[in-house]
Amino acid sequence: MVKDGGVVTSPRIESEKVITFPQGIPGFEKYTTYLVYHKEENDLNAYWLESTEQPKVTFTIVDPGQYGLSYDLELTDEERDLLQAKGAEELGVFMMLSKKEGVTAPSPALNANISGPVIINPRTRLGLQKVIRRARLSTTIVQKE
Repeated sequence: MVKDGGVVTSPRIESEKVITFPQGIPGFEKYTTYLVYHKEENDLNAYWLESTEQPKVTFTIVDPGQYGLSYDLELTDEERDLLQAKGAEELGVFMMLSKKEGVTAPSPALNANISGPVIINPRTRLGLQKVIRRARLSTTIVQKE
């Protein structure tokens, strides 16, 4: 959820659209435009952002709700302006995933960056990665019988 009077639920981005990160993504500031690709498998949605300037620069983002997580974020006026957001209900909040290097497990381990959610306005196709010092999120753990 993004605090601004609205709740974000199951964000979706149209595949093969360009998303612009006016300030870049931290650590990759010089790459500002990304093609979005979507994959749905086993009832899970994942998106890939591929830099239009350097196709080797890619990021995987997922809806935190798929994993029982929800964010409680406050955007600054500058962040709202950057995203050209009319209200929180039009914004999607995503977690960025990364592979853990040097893992000897049978399958690669994935890490989710919970302190750096990616916020995208699908209407304007603008995004930012918000770096937060202390993540305020809630999680629901469900035990299947």
